[in-house]
Amino acid sequence: MADIIITKESVRYWITETATGEFHYKDIQSLRSQLTPELDAQLRRIVWGCCNDVKPIAEPVGRKDGIYRAIQDNAPDIDLSASEDGVDSDLILPFGLRDHCFLYPDTTTVVAGSKSSGKTEFIYQTVKLNAYKKKIVLLSNLEGGVASLRDRFKAIGVDVMNQPFQLKNVNDNFHDYIKEKDTLYCIDYIDAPEGTDFYLIGAQIKKVDQKLQGLNSNAVIGIQKPSDRDTGFGGEQTLKSATLYIALDHQHLKLIDVKVPAIKGQHPKNRQWRFTISDNGGGFENITEDWGAI
Repeated sequence: MADIIITKESVRYWITETATGEFHYKDIQSLRSQLTPELDAQLRRIVWGCCNDVKPIAEPVGRKDGIYRAIQDNAPDIDLSASEDGVDSDLILPFGLRDHCFLYPDTTTVVAGSKSSGKTEFIYQTVKLNAYKKKIVLLSNLEGGVASLRDRFKAIGVDVMNQPFQLKNVNDNFHDYIKEKDTLYCIDYIDAPEGTDFYLIGAQIKKVDQKLQGLNSNAVIGIQKPSDRDTGFGGEQTLKSATLYIALDHQHLKLIDVKVPAIKGQHPKNRQWRFTISDNGGGFENITEDWGAI
């Protein structure tokens, strides 16, 4: 095996040009399997320097030892004169929710659903309602597999032979895929990275929302929630970046937070609907507003 040479310049280049999201220092330049104790110590010193230079290019994440992230300081300037007043995103949502909620471009909608409540159905219906009207990218963990996803889209009348959306199998770092203008990003769904670090879900939603800015794009994000509360796993941190926040339970939908009502002076917060899901998975049925719950 050839001698391995680790230099500050090569490490800095990897961090600034290759790293996406969080990384472990041992994965820099794919060195993990080749590190001797001496090389490991050398690499740690170089990464420490990258975090403590006059102009640092990385910082420790802090959740676990050895985890870092590249510092992103190259955000483009936003030209406010290029946008118009009162521009609507034209995003269509199930349940006729746009009659109650105004959504600008560059904004995020969160759908927090308890188990088997219809969270994925809501995401897929959103894809269907916007199909052929705008570019759609579905970022899915493919829970249940590709065949299940095909069948569910066929059941709601989406022609999978002429797929009107891009499909990517993604499980974390969803913000890395938010890059195209005039695009609807549907995410099914954001979970805790390690299965228990629920506090990080809010941070992931925030990263997606930050990446949307200036793209004239929108995101609709599914997350899981306990059945005994309105906010998703991750608690109130998941509320912060959402322009519209929806809670789904068994046959029940509730608007938890609406930043901008569709009709001035008529705020729809806490408005609720009842529904059923068809036996063949063909979508939401028997939708009625639950006036008694308002």
